[in-house]
Amino acid sequence: MRKLIATIMVSSLILGGCSTVHEEENCASQSIPASQYKGQGFQPVAEKSAIAHAKKYREEYEKLGEQFFKDNFSLNVKATNVVGSGDAVEVYVHCDDHDIVFNASIPFDMESIHEEGSMRSIDNGDTMSDMVGTVLSGFEYRANKEKMDNLEKYLKDKEDKYHYTGFTDEAITKTQNIGYQNNYFYITTSSTKLRDYRKHFEPLIKESDDDFKKHMKQLKSKKDTYINTEITTTLFSTLDEYDEKIIRKNTLSMAKEMRKEPSIPHNFTFHLLFSNNKLKINDPNISNNQINEYRVFDHDGFKN
Repeated sequence: MRKLIATIMVSSLILGGCSTVHEEENCASQSIPASQYKGQGFQPVAEKSAIAHAKKYREEYEKLGEQFFKDNFSLNVKATNVVGSGDAVEVYVHCDDHDIVFNASIPFDMESIHEEGSMRSIDNGDTMSDMVGTVLSGFEYRANKEKMDNLEKYLKDKEDKYHYTGFTDEAITKTQNIGYQNNYFYITTSSTKLRDYRKHFEPLIKESDDDFKKHMKQLKSKKDTYINTEITTTLFSTLDEYDEKIIRKNTLSMAKEMRKEPSIPHNFTFHLLFSNNKLKINDPNISNNQINEYRVFDHDGFKN
């Protein structure tokens, strides 16, 4: 396998608009409404040489990123962004293959484009296991596609009533790497060893939808193959001012309504999260904002 950076970056919503450490302070006070952020200026903190290298060899790194997911997960992905990151190059990808949908990123060192051969890994360490978890969020989406799509529509329909917006499509595909994500929520799953993915989950990819759902349910019913799954919303308040009292009232009201809505998923831990509508250019991470969070449903851990 070609040499990869030791730490695979799969952390949630790590965005940026400042290219070097010296520029961070100048960008810290810049912000933009979520509805206007489409990935413009996205550049994680990186060495100048890494930024230049990413731009010069963009196509080569796009191919590496796409090959990595094909060789290791048997899934076709499309590279959506290539940026310098630290002293390396990070490739962002979007997968929509056999209704398995997710966003991820993978870092490569600057010598990777000169190496040849398969990228298939036998790494069962923590960082690769985190990447498997990112991929499996797409499996959870497919296994629960109808209700996940219903939830997306439900949240879209409630925008005006509860005064919020979500991430733009462009921001998601260019800058997000947490797994399955749409405008209003994302799905996370627990880490899983690569060998377990290949043994238990990879064979499901080409199954019919009915068989896929059945076998995913069977895998989640066993302790050895159970994956913990959570849903978190990304709702940016569009009120003129972020009023904690109003936001809290809206959160509780919305949670009460959701518990009575049978068309959306109730079988996962669900975090209803509201934030103010300003994203920092250098780090537009919703968790950095003023936040009001409420657990609508709670399903932690394996249940016998």
